[in-house]
Amino acid sequence: MMRIKRVMAIIAALFALAAGGVSAQDLSVSGILDSTVNFTAGAGGAENSWGMEEYATIRLQARARDEALFYGSVNVSASSGSYAQAALLTAAPGAAGPSLLTLGDNYAAAMELERLYVKISRETVDFQAGLTRMAFGYGLVFGPMDFMNPRNPLRPNARPRAVLGADLAFYPKDDVKAGVFSAAARDPLVPSGAGTLAGLSGEYHGDRMSVQGLYVYESPHDALTWGVHRFGLSLKGDLVVGLAAEALYTYEPLAGNAVEGLALSLGFDYAFLDGDLYVLAEYLYRGNSAALSLGFTGNHHLYANALYRLDDYTRLGLGSMAALDERSLVLMATAEHELFQGFTLNLTCQVPMDRNRAGAAAGSRVQSTLMARLRF
Repeated sequence: MMRIKRVMAIIAALFALAAGGVSAQDLSVSGILDSTVNFTAGAGGAENSWGMEEYATIRLQARARDEALFYGSVNVSASSGSYAQAALLTAAPGAAGPSLLTLGDNYAAAMELERLYVKISRETVDFQAGLTRMAFGYGLVFGPMDFMNPRNPLRPNARPRAVLGADLAFYPKDDVKAGVFSAAARDPLVPSGAGTLAGLSGEYHGDRMSVQGLYVYESPHDALTWGVHRFGLSLKGDLVVGLAAEALYTYEPLAGNAVEGLALSLGFDYAFLDGDLYVLAEYLYRGNSAALSLGFTGNHHLYANALYRLDDYTRLGLGSMAALDERSLVLMATAEHELFQGFTLNLTCQVPMDRNRAGAAAGSRVQSTLMARLRF
C-alpha cells in the first residue's frame, strides 16, 4: 500500500509541475470510473468464474498559451477474481499491460501510465510527441491499418493503447493532410533500435469521400533481416449509407511469408427510424493470420451489430462476431441506461456458440458483465 501512495504522490507532483505555469482557465481534470462485476458460466465440466473491478482513468490537460497542450492520464484499478488473475498475467515480465503494485487482503491493485505527451499546433503544422495514440484508417470495427494496437470487437469498451513516438502533420490545404511519424520498437529493452517504426501518411477529405494512404517501415529485428514494409489504403464515403473500405499489405523480403499478407475490411453503417435504429456490419479478410494480430485465428471474419434507442436514456443492442473458417459464432446483447448525465449502467452478455472460438476461455459458455460508469 505504501508503494501505491508513493506512486500516486509522484504522479500528483508531475501534474502539479506541468500545470504550474498555466492559469486555472487553462487546466482541466477529467476521467472515467468503472465499477464492474463479471460472471462466466462454466461448460463441459469447467468451473464458474467471477470477477470484480474498480477501474479509473484520470486525465489532466493543461494548455500553455494558444500553441502548446500537455496531456497526461493514468489508469488505476483494484480487482479480484478473474480480473485480478488477468492483472497478474499482464504484470508478468515482458507482458503488455499495467504493473501490479500490491496484493491486498481481498484485491489486487494495479497502475498504468496511459498517456503522456505534448502537442504543439500552428496554423498549418501540428507536432505531437510522447506516449500517445497513433491510429490510422477509417475502419468501423477491425481497422487493419491500425496495426500498432489492433482493436478487438469483443471488447468494445477497451480504451485503445498508446505507443511511444512522434508525429509531424502538415496541412497545405483545408482538405489535405500529410504526415511523417516514428514509433519506438515493440520491445522497449532493445537499445539497438531494432524494430523501430517510421512512416508517411496522407489524407484527402472531399464532400462525400475521404481517402488515407499509409507507408510504414519497420527496421530489421529477430528473423526479419531486411525489415518489414507495410502499405495501407483506407476509404470512407457517405453515399446514402456510410461505407468504409480498408487494406493493409505487409511485406518482408526474406521472412518466408511468415508475416507477409493482405488484411482487407469492407463495412457499412446506417441509421433508420429518424436515427433511433443504428446498424453496422463489417467483413475482414486476412491473407496471413500473422499479418494482423486480432486475437483470432483464420482468414475470414464477420461482425454485425444493431443498436436501438428506446428513449433519450435507454439503448438496446444485439450483435454477433463470426469466424467463418471455424464456423463459430459469438452472440452479444447489451442494455444501457443513463440514470443521469455522466452516469450509465451497462449490462452485456456474450454467448459463444462453440468452444473452439479463438479468444474464448476454455470451456466458457455465457459471460455476463454489469458495469456502472461515471464520467467526471
